[in-house]
Amino acid sequence: MATASYLDAVAGGMVAAAAFEDDDAAVQAVTLLRESGVREQDISVLAADPERAALIAGDRAWIPFKKWHGLRALLAKILGKLLPGRGLPHEVRERYGRALRAGQVVVMAAAGGQPPDTIAALLEQARGSAVDQWWQSPAYLFAPPELAGPF
Repeated sequence: MATASYLDAVAGGMVAAAAFEDDDAAVQAVTLLRESGVREQDISVLAADPERAALIAGDRAWIPFKKWHGLRALLAKILGKLLPGRGLPHEVRERYGRALRAGQVVVMAAAGGQPPDTIAALLEQARGSAVDQWWQSPAYLFAPPELAGPF
């Protein structure tokens, strides 16, 4: 009896992100993504100050660890406050760590209903810098699966 699965062994998905100098540009990017059909659960706002990220996201986007439950999520959240990278995945720290330390805001979007190059073009249209696309492994950046998160 064969036990091999045809499903991918790796979960995750394509994301696109950009850094923004000011809050107004980041809000404009989130609004543009939402108006283009990107779901709230597929957009995440990152900033050095979590309260600033929450203000920018409002009810139109997500912030890391929002509505994640369970011991694993709690542990990741606590360690995120203590560790230098604030619990962000390596891929994000590598691309945007310097921008976050410089006070910029990063807007990320998972490519669910839109291709990642379309999302990247929207982020550029909103005056984003360091626009990039990559494969992101599952992380606490977006909505949890029970709330129809992308990963």
